[in-house]
Amino acid sequence: MTHPPRYTPLTDLRLPGYEGELLERYATNTGVNWLAGLQEQLQHSDSDLLYRQRNRVYRLDDPLEPTLESVCIKAFKQPDTLRSAIYRRKGSKAQRAHAYSAHLFANGADVAEPIGYMERWEGSQLIESYLITRYIAQSTDLYSEMTYLLRERPSAEDFITLLRFTADAIRTMHDSGFLHGDLGPQNILMQRTGLANWAHPAFIDLNRGQLIPDPTLRQRARDMERMKIPSHFRHIFFHLYFQDNGIPAEFQRWAKRYHNRFLLHQRSRKWRHPVRTLKRLFATTPQQQRLAVSTGQPSPRNSWLWDAQSGQPSVMLQVKDRKRERNKADLWPMATASLKAAWPVYQRYQALRKTAYQTPVSMGHRLGVCVEIDESFEQQIQQLKQTLGLPVFVRLYFHLSQGQPGQSRSPDQNEPPGKTWLDHASDAIRRLAEAGHEVSIGLVQSREAVLQPDRWQTFMSEALAAVHPYVHCVEIGHAINRVKWGLWNLEDINTLSHGTTDLKARYPNLIFLGPAVNDFEFQYYPPLLEAASSTVDALSNHLYVDRRGAPENEQSGFSTLDKCLLAKALADHYHKQGFYITEVNWPLQGTGEYSPLAGAYQPKGKVENALHVSEENSAAYMVRYALIALCSGTTERIWWWRLAHPGFGLIDNLKGWRERPGWPALVHFHTLMAKETFRGREEKDGAIWWHFDRISLVYSLTGSQITLGKEVARVTDLTGHALSAIPGDKLNLDGNPLYLHKVAIA
Repeated sequence: MTHPPRYTPLTDLRLPGYEGELLERYATNTGVNWLAGLQEQLQHSDSDLLYRQRNRVYRLDDPLEPTLESVCIKAFKQPDTLRSAIYRRKGSKAQRAHAYSAHLFANGADVAEPIGYMERWEGSQLIESYLITRYIAQSTDLYSEMTYLLRERPSAEDFITLLRFTADAIRTMHDSGFLHGDLGPQNILMQRTGLANWAHPAFIDLNRGQLIPDPTLRQRARDMERMKIPSHFRHIFFHLYFQDNGIPAEFQRWAKRYHNRFLLHQRSRKWRHPVRTLKRLFATTPQQQRLAVSTGQPSPRNSWLWDAQSGQPSVMLQVKDRKRERNKADLWPMATASLKAAWPVYQRYQALRKTAYQTPVSMGHRLGVCVEIDESFEQQIQQLKQTLGLPVFVRLYFHLSQGQPGQSRSPDQNEPPGKTWLDHASDAIRRLAEAGHEVSIGLVQSREAVLQPDRWQTFMSEALAAVHPYVHCVEIGHAINRVKWGLWNLEDINTLSHGTTDLKARYPNLIFLGPAVNDFEFQYYPPLLEAASSTVDALSNHLYVDRRGAPENEQSGFSTLDKCLLAKALADHYHKQGFYITEVNWPLQGTGEYSPLAGAYQPKGKVENALHVSEENSAAYMVRYALIALCSGTTERIWWWRLAHPGFGLIDNLKGWRERPGWPALVHFHTLMAKETFRGREEKDGAIWWHFDRISLVYSLTGSQITLGKEVARVTDLTGHALSAIPGDKLNLDGNPLYLHKVAIA
């Protein structure tokens, strides 16, 4: 605690008719004369009007140091007779705000320096009332800074930095024994000192506050009921308030109750004040323009942040809020289009099911990997020399092409500054193609792509103009059924495909993939393909196993095979050139905030989600998944997401460059399958066998033992290591596929 500031009562100064107090160093002739003419000064052209709603806020030169400092004057609206009587008893807004400000200032909490307050009474009627504080130059508020980040720097890391800065300031205020009473983001000021750095927080509008030593959890929760932050990040904000620890259950219970009450209060405003609402609705004369510092609350629907650590947009809203924002009108076109296609698709599905694994499939170059154009690109392209001809998939991000921050930087930091991110990406794609890789790309949207469709059209045109000579497939849009990727309804999704028909005509050699549905939500295909079937040549999906363990597991009664069969049936029904899986992986154990399940933040002591798997299991799942999808004849390509990433990559590039088991497993599969043809699948001896011309793969989901036959020349494991086994030996099987190399026939 610092020494409390010392004040001089105005009754001791030559200001007849005025009450209040003034910081001691201002109790000079200069200061007194300045106060005496304050009302006139506020009408003068030298005063800056900063805020005009119910009350007014002005900036004036400091009377003691007019060239160096400024002061902030809040002129309160004259209250009615009843409120004046109440203020006379409990203190006016200016008096209370000044007292609380002085308390916070003395306790080292964050507030503008309290200089004084001044008011004039006529009996029990308050006539004039002013609060005087230090002016914080170039200040902004929390709402405005959230809006700035969402529009100009959509980075989850930066957003959390802002919330941490705010949470620390609020915690200090509460620990000093003060509850604000009107703690909304518009009442938290700060200065931006860098692109994503802030300093000098200051709480304003303190007159509703209370001095309460050591507030309880319930009182703290109630004081933060007005903190309107996108709900997922509001939850993170509370973790930050408790120094990255768990949120106490009592606090969480009250915080939810109070915040819901506050939201209901806001939504019911027009019903609680019908006369005021009607006056605004039918106003015939223009009202005086309101002036405010804050930009107001950012739209939850248009909030979008990139989480660089997990390589995807962050979830912004919790489930109930997402459901409230989604358009229920989409249910009807989804239902009608799905019902219309149901019977012919079902018939085709059943026909495909009968022929699954019965047809030879050429296996060369069907399993590939996603490559990211980032600071590790040079290491990635060197790594790919182990897998000549491996298909690669590259994402081109709309938000990075607009100069916004993200997870990726230029692949070559020595390039001249005039080159754009798209220039660097097109150079990288050219190099991949020249190295012998079949390159496909995905054009990935942000929320701004929907809000500014002309810029999205320009991005698509410029991207394809730059890379089309080197590209095989192009996927328009990404995870179109996930709101965190910026799409809320079918209308938003269709916005992305506008202009695609022209691009297809311009680049007839490219295969256009889509609609890029995420997971097993195939109900999106019928309405989208009915509305814009001509925009895609083949279906694509990011087909996870609902992140429920092994690829053989079922989701709603559908295994990976069943899902691929249904996708192929849909593709055939809508006359498309097959089915492509452009993203799949499993979240890895021990990857913390880099996991795709982390949600941009991990508090201390967070128990890891049980859906994570070991690196060894992920490698085995990759090969088994590929066998199921490719050998069934339903899937044209699979691209594993992705080559290098701390949370799910085949390479862990967090601290160095470490190959996980998945990388040698992919190398081994790619090398052996390059010239192989699938011939058949069988289940015997408690094992699953996949037969090709020169090899067979075998594994067991339940554990079993087999005896090697005379046709086996050698055995290699999942990652390519030779096993010391000869014909007649017994092999114990588990879920890791083994390669049985056949004796060459002369």
